[in-house]
Amino acid sequence: MKFWSNSDVPQAGTYIPEKRLLAAVLQRAITDFLSGEGEVEEGARLWIQEEEPCDSPLTFSFICEALDLDHQCLRKAILAQRTSPKSDLFTEHALTM
Repeated sequence: MKFWSNSDVPQAGTYIPEKRLLAAVLQRAITDFLSGEGEVEEGARLWIQEEEPCDSPLTFSFICEALDLDHQCLRKAILAQRTSPKSDLFTEHALTM
C-alpha cells in the first residue's frame, strides 16, 4: 500500500522524500548483500529473498512496488550479480572505458 500516487508526476527537479528514503534503504540492502560479510550480508540476503506480500511495509516487495520496480526481476538481477565472478565484472568495465 503506497501513500502517494504514481500518477502524480512531480515537476522536473523535484523529489518525493519518501521515495528517496525507500531508494536509500534498497540501495543499502543491495550493497550489503553484494559486498557485506557475515551477519550483514546474511541479513540483506534474507530481506531481499523474503516473499512477503507487497502490502507489508518496508519489505523488499513493498519498496520495489513503491519505486515502480519489478521486484522479481530486480531480485533475479541482484542474485545473478552476486553469483557472477567479480573478476569478469572488473574486466568488462575496464574494456569499456
